[in-house]
Amino acid sequence: MINVNRSLFGIIIVVGIVFCVFVIINRPISKAAVSEEINTRLTKIVEKDETLSSALLTIYSNKTGYFEQFAVGTKNQYSELPVQIDSRYHSASIGKTMCATVFGILSDEGKINLNDKISSWLDDDILKGLFVVDGTDYSDQVTLKHLLSHTSGIGDYFEGPVKSGKPMLEIISSNPDLLFTPEELIAFTRENQIPVGKPGQQFYYSDTGYILLGFILEAIEEKPYSVILEDRIFQPLGMTESYFMFYNDKPTDIIGIYMNEIDFSNKNALSIDWAGGGVVTTMNDLLTFMMALENGTILSDDVYSQMTDFSNIYTKGIYYGMGMMYFDFSELSLLLKLSSMTDLYGGVGVTGTYMLYDKEKDTYFIANFGSLDYGEKGLEELVKIRMIYDRMNID
Repeated sequence: MINVNRSLFGIIIVVGIVFCVFVIINRPISKAAVSEEINTRLTKIVEKDETLSSALLTIYSNKTGYFEQFAVGTKNQYSELPVQIDSRYHSASIGKTMCATVFGILSDEGKINLNDKISSWLDDDILKGLFVVDGTDYSDQVTLKHLLSHTSGIGDYFEGPVKSGKPMLEIISSNPDLLFTPEELIAFTRENQIPVGKPGQQFYYSDTGYILLGFILEAIEEKPYSVILEDRIFQPLGMTESYFMFYNDKPTDIIGIYMNEIDFSNKNALSIDWAGGGVVTTMNDLLTFMMALENGTILSDDVYSQMTDFSNIYTKGIYYGMGMMYFDFSELSLLLKLSSMTDLYGGVGVTGTYMLYDKEKDTYFIANFGSLDYGEKGLEELVKIRMIYDRMNID
């Protein structure tokens, strides 16, 4: 569930122009001044944007020693309770990074090969109609890697066009209390959408594909997907504040998440994520998770290199691996290239939530804006925040 629109290219050019000038006319500043400016920036964003109730940000750098966390705004638009740096929130498509990681773990254990055919685990009833192109059923050619990298050709129930009925976003906006099962999400694509191509033919972001991946994991592990996440990721890494929404006995108590001016934080319609998202977490837990990926704690170098093989083009300057995205800022804007802005990769969600890593500078950026309007704006603000951070004077 992500929407990094093609217009992001133009947005980043404008941002680059403004902030390159900003960098040129300002001298390096202290760590304390960097933190103050970032906090001021986040505060202005929340105060001026009616689609937001809060903004969370963590920056952690092994290279500079900088570690600061920011929490501005309130729990939701109708609350006076301030958000905290440990506030729980819905992480949207960052859940895809976790799903892909579990497959990586199973690959390391020799239980699967990422080139295995998905028909080994999924019945014909589930696959029926999902991969039929020009009258030919290609479901027996789809691999795990196809689904993980969004190259299977399957439609996308969340944002994809429909041949009949209403699009999913229109459905949940008119009835936010609808509760979806994963089977119903697959049925939506089968009944209302068509494949975009043959397996391996093209990149097409698909939440439907990740629902199938959740079914496959349940078939392999013989336990519910929520338990798989707990056993394979949350418990081993000590992510005690993370859980799978709707599939546990923990209370749903998360900060506001806004889509089409509706706060979905306590609505059943958030069940549209399942294995494509659906994870409630905190900034600290996501920092733990991303660091574990980078430190080799949870995956072998060989498997992680496959996961971070960003060979699929999402759009100019943005690439996809398996459950993760890569942002090449030198391609997105010449001005950002001239400003020496380094590249980032990691998990990104449609509601302005991200878990990104700058390998060159060994720095992590974890954030949540909690609004569908911030699928693009969140990345735009990240550019601005990095321009402030990069001014920091390192003693």
